Amino acid sequence: MLRILDKICSGNLQVSIAVPTCTNGRLKPFRYSLRVRADLVKNPYFNMTKKDYLQRMKLYVLISSNIAARSVNETARLVIDGGADAIQLREKTISDDEFISLASEIRDITTKRGTLLIINDRVRVAREVNADGVHLGQHDMSIIEAREIIGNEKIIGVSTHNIIQARQAQEDGADYIAIGPVYPTTTKDYEPSIGLEVIQEISREINIPFLAIGAITLENLDKVLKAGASRVAVCSAIIGSDDIALTTRQFKETLDKTKCLK
Repeated sequence: MLRILDKICSGNLQVSIAVPTCTNGRLKPFRYSLRVRADLVKNPYFNMTKKDYLQRMKLYVLISSNIAARSVNETARLVIDGGADAIQLREKTISDDEFISLASEIRDITTKRGTLLIINDRVRVAREVNADGVHLGQHDMSIIEAREIIGNEKIIGVSTHNIIQARQAQEDGADYIAIGPVYPTTTKDYEPSIGLEVIQEISREINIPFLAIGAITLENLDKVLKAGASRVAVCSAIIGSDDIALTTRQFKETLDKTKCLK
């Protein structure tokens, strides 16, 4: 009879299997041991493809030290505790070395919790920390160039501000797009807000996952979802709130009631 003994030790799951074997006509126990990384055992998403990840993604939170009410590290932990599916790390003013150091810490957290880590703009930083992907703006590196650096298995997202840019990003091979700003925002220098009509147009025409972005709050979230979005990217409303984990959870609960259409 097989006996299986499991225990966690030194960050690993040790699985011991006692198997009866026959030696010189006598049965003797022979034990096999297998060690598996515990973070993979606890993370139910570790063997997903990028398409699988994107299909389950509903809440995408942008984290920037310029906006966060707490440290980036603590903010990331609280956002993940609240149930965010993806984090985009956005730091415009620090050096690549500083960014790599910061992103490496966040990467450790997201790996253990099954949360996507996307790096804003800096493709080589994304590659260095083995992030899940990179997010590009309209004036950043092309999708083709980024793909050559980070490979086909990583996720590439693109910021778009109208249906023409959205179509182009899809044609160029983006895995997802962000469309906005839906409402006026001070987070970055966007083009004028696009309103809910463009969300309706995007939901009809674009076949890859899209995120509605731009001053989305708990108060206007229902309107965005009714316009055709099923995924949102949120920044200030979450990371600038007094209770980051609670606010994240409130967003996630509302989004979880919405079916992902694409």
